[in-house]
Amino acid sequence: NCKNETMSLLALPPEIFTLKTKLESFVNDRCIPAETEFEAHIEKFSGSDRWSENAIPPVMKELKREAQSLGFWNLFLPHPVPSNLIDTNNSVGDIPVVPKKYLSNREYGILCEVMGRSALAPEACNCSAPDTGNMEVLLKHGSAEQQSRFLMPLLQGKIRSAFLMTEPDVASSDARNLETKLTKIIEGDGKVKYILNGRKWWSTGAMDPRCKLALVVAKMDYSHPSCAAEREKQQHSDDMKKKRGYQTVVIVPMPHPGVKCVRPLTVFGYDDAPHGHAEVSLENVELDASAVVLGEGRGFEIAQSRLGPGRIHHCEFY
Repeated sequence: NCKNETMSLLALPPEIFTLKTKLESFVNDRCIPAETEFEAHIEKFSGSDRWSENAIPPVMKELKREAQSLGFWNLFLPHPVPSNLIDTNNSVGDIPVVPKKYLSNREYGILCEVMGRSALAPEACNCSAPDTGNMEVLLKHGSAEQQSRFLMPLLQGKIRSAFLMTEPDVASSDARNLETKLTKIIEGDGKVKYILNGRKWWSTGAMDPRCKLALVVAKMDYSHPSCAAEREKQQHSDDMKKKRGYQTVVIVPMPHPGVKCVRPLTVFGYDDAPHGHAEVSLENVELDASAVVLGEGRGFEIAQSRLGPGRIHHCEFY
């Protein structure tokens, strides 16, 4: 019975099975052999140069073009992209940003297992972390402005992104412990601005020279005198008493003068350049209201919608 249940979980409709077969050929014949060339290129660089534009191996661009032409691009997409962002060919320019078929989590998970056989295949198919999770957040929760400015370049593979949640001084697996502060200030003309301060680490992609935005999870701070009403509301909120309503997600354009990548972090001695993982300092990062995703205090909701599918996707990779 267990064998039959396993087989049923792995069963795919004919169209998806054909896609899986083609993807296996792409991974085995192109991505895995390209790993040697990829690593040889990176080894030419040392120190901070490993996170420069020149350090990005040209073979990755070749693989991305092939993945686009073969129909492997953006397979992670859970539901349609707003029609106002794409043309009638489901493309932006010459890049087909929409997959030919939207996959279920189970179907996509099986294809992730195939992509996970090569360190290069997920990025080659524009299906690598943290970009997929960030794109899902922007697709589901982003404003029209956020989608146009950040989602579309990510779907095209023109830029990359980072997700900043984990902190060095607290147990960040429980988001209620986060200490990074997002201070709200209501100015005299009624306009709202936010000041972001804190430290993050294991921030995947923050040092990548292609990184043009970071999604940052922070704790709301209404201590400024202009926020007396918000402070009063916070004190009487059940969610706030349980520390669930503090967390907010904001978009920080990168590079930003208030964002400093302190150092690269390594896993078993590997820095994973030119993408990698960083310790990041956030010092007086000034943002306007357009930076907030979904709304103040909606961070838990966003995190769950991001991490739910993401855990399924990326456990298949590794």
